[in-house]
Amino acid sequence: MPVPGGALPFQVEGSLQCWMVGLIIGALVLVLAILMAYQRYVAGKKPVQHLCDYCGHMVTAVSDCHHAPVRERFLHGTCLECKKDCRLVCARCKNPL
Repeated sequence: MPVPGGALPFQVEGSLQCWMVGLIIGALVLVLAILMAYQRYVAGKKPVQHLCDYCGHMVTAVSDCHHAPVRERFLHGTCLECKKDCRLVCARCKNPL
């Protein structure tokens, strides 16, 4: 029978079980955050391929102003040559994507 006012098993002085569980969970969350950041970094470096409606090829997008590579945003991009907003066009047939 437990003694009234006595410590519970996880509250005993010197018990490291609770601290170890917290440390393991914290380490797993840290590893998960690092993996997510790495995935986002790697995915940002890969060129995005688009299916052109006109020529039917999988192509990279280029800018409509200089036909230069673009940093893609949603439905538009930034020309890497003039640094202005531009529309995305097919690298092969130069039609809008």
